[in-house]
Amino acid sequence: MAPRKKSITPKYFGQGGDSIKIPRIVYTANDLRFQSEEDLEIYIENHFDELFPELDLIQRQFRLKTQRYDLLCRNKHNHQAVLLELKNEEDRSIIWQLVRYRKLIVDQKPFHDHINYSLPIELIAVAPSFHEDSLIDKEACKFEDNIQLLTFSFIVEEKIVRLGKYNHCIPYHIAGLSDESKFESIPNYTQIYSEAPALARLLQNIPQENRDDFWRLRKLFLAQPKVKEIVNSLGTRVFYATSSRKGSKNLAEICISGKQMSFFLHLPSKHTSMDVYYSTGNPVKPKRFEIIFSESENLFKLESPIQYVALSSTRGISLKERENLSASFEKNSLICGRDCMPKWCNGKGYFAQLSFGYNNQSVFKALYPELVSKNPQGWWQEFQTQETDKLGWFIDLAIRAWRYKI
Repeated sequence: MAPRKKSITPKYFGQGGDSIKIPRIVYTANDLRFQSEEDLEIYIENHFDELFPELDLIQRQFRLKTQRYDLLCRNKHNHQAVLLELKNEEDRSIIWQLVRYRKLIVDQKPFHDHINYSLPIELIAVAPSFHEDSLIDKEACKFEDNIQLLTFSFIVEEKIVRLGKYNHCIPYHIAGLSDESKFESIPNYTQIYSEAPALARLLQNIPQENRDDFWRLRKLFLAQPKVKEIVNSLGTRVFYATSSRKGSKNLAEICISGKQMSFFLHLPSKHTSMDVYYSTGNPVKPKRFEIIFSESENLFKLESPIQYVALSSTRGISLKERENLSASFEKNSLICGRDCMPKWCNGKGYFAQLSFGYNNQSVFKALYPELVSKNPQGWWQEFQTQETDKLGWFIDLAIRAWRYKI
């Protein structure tokens, strides 16, 4: 039996050398998900014997000619070959992908000393759901009797991943889960500086009492697909975005100038194709907003109330505007941008503006599909009872907008 290849993790803070990879699981949009398809693969590899007790895992990411197989396995009892293809999202071509893989396995017969090729090859597709096209493809395929479709899902309250008929308790840290009791503390300055000097300088520029909350928020941003952390060399500006190039997709930004910190989120905004009763095209069009707190509030604490939300230029609100926020609000709340959004809103006013005085649900219907499906008739009334002036609500909204059609 060929030995199973262990995954090698990149070097993270507090870790060094080779170790088994830890899959990244995130809590966002009121649900759990693997951050990527690779994380799904790692999770199944790490717990293969519990999730597939009837199979032996021969190799993950097995390569044969130009093809790469997610998991090559065999039945423990009759040594029948079993191919597992994993998808973290619904995929319309997974059946024919498995069929192509099957043909190459039949021709090449890898691990022939360990696999009984006189038996038909079993094909297993694993995904959170299967498109109708996949079901049609399975019925149309002559190997239909040897194709199995397995769905996986999460039970958030119990921290369980359900795969087929098996429930498995998640033993890992879940980024963003609010009731999480374990918090991974910030590594010491020397440890961070040795690997990321700019990040170390950024932490030094953040008040000591705010650093734990910043670290939690940072981990939540980095848990999102394709998000990178870009810190300038002085540690005074950090972006959470796809890249540092102009035109890249942005999620959040923090700027520090002396004792003044500015916090920006890319949130949905009104646009000209929307009106109270009808919207066309994509209802989610993020714009850069500055989140304004009272002076006593922690910028990074999810429970902090938001005083104002301001459509932002490159530099954000000026020092003169900061000197008298209430006067600035009175002046700027009457000015609208091209997208018909007021230049300034108070915390709860943003929600009212984006929904045209609670009469247009289109943006929130697109971003909160799980609420709509659970309560089609009453979800909007229920949704309006949320605390829409807290930082946590805005963070969740920004993440949903980031993940929307990413």
